Amino acid sequence: MPTIYRIIAVQLLSVVLVTTLLPGLSSAGDPVVPRIPVMLGDYRFSPHELTLAAGQTVLLELTNTDRITPHNFTLRNEEGGLDIDINIPAGGSREVSLSPAVPGSYTFYCNKKFPFVKSHRKRGMEGTLVVTP
Repeated sequence: MPTIYRIIAVQLLSVVLVTTLLPGLSSAGDPVVPRIPVMLGDYRFSPHELTLAAGQTVLLELTNTDRITPHNFTLRNEEGGLDIDINIPAGGSREVSLSPAVPGSYTFYCNKKFPFVKSHRKRGMEGTLVVTP
């Protein structure tokens, strides 16, 4: 095989190896954002309490484990700078970035309600975000 073809083959192999074997590595200096899985189902959140440091950014991986019932993740507090309201269909998943800035304790909940029955929140579907200094 001519030398130029060997060089191209080695370079191509290098690109394939780097892109397939090392996708989780970030380049030096890039911050790695922690991922927190949160399950929604049976009218509850798991975990039902999240603790973060003020200014810390995380990615919430919201997964609805119910097969029929849609749920929602609502975390709103104007003083805390929090404004999340995201629907998760039955059996579905969504991701949302969270970066609380103000220390305190904040309630997150599901705001879904079917006619003539208690809301998901009144059935116990709420949790707490604790933001430490």
